[in-house]
Amino acid sequence: MIGDFAPVLSEEDLMSDTVQIPVRRRYLISRLKQLRTAAALTHLDVATEMGWDRGKLNRLEQGNFKRLNAADVIALATLYKASEEETAALAQMARDSKKVSWWYRYSEQFPGPYIALEAEAVRIEELGTQLIPGLFQTAEYTTALMERSLDVTVPRDELQPRLQVRAERQRSILDRPEPPHIWVVLDEAVLRRKVGGPEVMRQQILHLLDLAQRPTIDIQVLPFESGAHAASGFQFVLLRFEGSNAVAYIETDQDGLYVEEPEKFKRYTLVFDRLQAAALSVEDSYGFMEALTAQP
Repeated sequence: MIGDFAPVLSEEDLMSDTVQIPVRRRYLISRLKQLRTAAALTHLDVATEMGWDRGKLNRLEQGNFKRLNAADVIALATLYKASEEETAALAQMARDSKKVSWWYRYSEQFPGPYIALEAEAVRIEELGTQLIPGLFQTAEYTTALMERSLDVTVPRDELQPRLQVRAERQRSILDRPEPPHIWVVLDEAVLRRKVGGPEVMRQQILHLLDLAQRPTIDIQVLPFESGAHAASGFQFVLLRFEGSNAVAYIETDQDGLYVEEPEKFKRYTLVFDRLQAAALSVEDSYGFMEALTAQP
């Protein structure tokens, strides 16, 4: 766990229904509920005005519709006396929610909500204590990892499809017109572990050096000499979205844990801040990785 700063994870910290809802749709649902409350309208009031049964509004506000109808959103926003600008924005969110993202085709490979959340994040902060983060892995590095799991956790005939999915995931995040700002702290052990052998690891670190030159990517190395740190043996990701929405993803051997509560999320940000302070600067980290590629 995360040393003395570890939040106590209860059953409520496990993946909830709200986390499974894509961020934009979750915001849309939340905003419609806020507008209804501000308009002092009950479910029965809305159902009567809209000509709906009460169950439809309940299902909508609970997020049980995978696709929201823009016409319904406009009608609700108008009933709630939202401004024309906000009504148009909410309707556009409803239309956008119908678009199928690249990862939707690979729901079997990514059964949890993480990939959907990652695709909508505007800032990603990640700690790597065991492995290079998936977005930064080379194909050779990923292959070496998966080959260790063949016929155990990864069926042999799924190796190539999984590699293709990983590559598409990386392109969709890193190469889009407005990529998220990604800040990664890597434990030195991650860089020294010879996954796939010395040459595969050398090429992996060279890839990290290339990525570190992008204006939206910062990489810091947490050296051995920094000693024990706030997240020893622990790996997590902080995903931030437009507005104030944010989720902490704590990696486990299954799908992982998702923490949304502001106070608990704040504790993970504190841990990440302390890791950044203990790590080498971005500039010194670049030099550290560069020196590793020159070693025999």
